[in-house]
Amino acid sequence: MPNYRVWYRNNEEPLEFTTPGRISEAEMLDQVLAHEGIEPTGPTTVQALIASHGLAPVRYTEDESEMNTIG
Repeated sequence: MPNYRVWYRNNEEPLEFTTPGRISEAEMLDQVLAHEGIEPTGPTTVQALIASHGLAPVRYTEDESEMNTIG
């Protein structure tokens, strides 16, 4: 069960969650949107969602991996 830590909007504390298996960057962004109470507006790119909701920069770690950037 992977443990994800996602930082966005330069927040000091990450959003942390665990999933039954690995998930895509789009699914990670869905977790962020849900946490923020933002309803997805339909199919769009990850980069467009990040930009339209002012979430940048979005970075994450999976378990103890190195920091990765989305978008």
